[in-house]
Amino acid sequence: IIDYLVVVSTEWWDGLPDDVRSQLKTILDEVTEQRNAESNRVNDEAKEAIIEAGGVIRTLTPAQRAKWVEAMKPVWAQFEDDIGAELIEAAQSANATN
Repeated sequence: IIDYLVVVSTEWWDGLPDDVRSQLKTILDEVTEQRNAESNRVNDEAKEAIIEAGGVIRTLTPAQRAKWVEAMKPVWAQFEDDIGAELIEAAQSANATN
């Protein structure tokens, strides 16, 4: 699993001129799409190599995933003061679709 966030302060982001912010968002969207595609390709190759070597890939059931999400809540809480609840909620929302 390869997960990441690009994080900047709201103050910095809002301080950018509108045209710069728009261009940067476009660039970030494009790069994110390209890197996600590459990450998926690398992950797929790694999974195949594991299987070919006799390994087993385990996929969590929805109930197991729910337990994992619950177990991670204290970790999210540790970072709330640093990055804000809004960013955590956005990340959790994005993770809910994966």
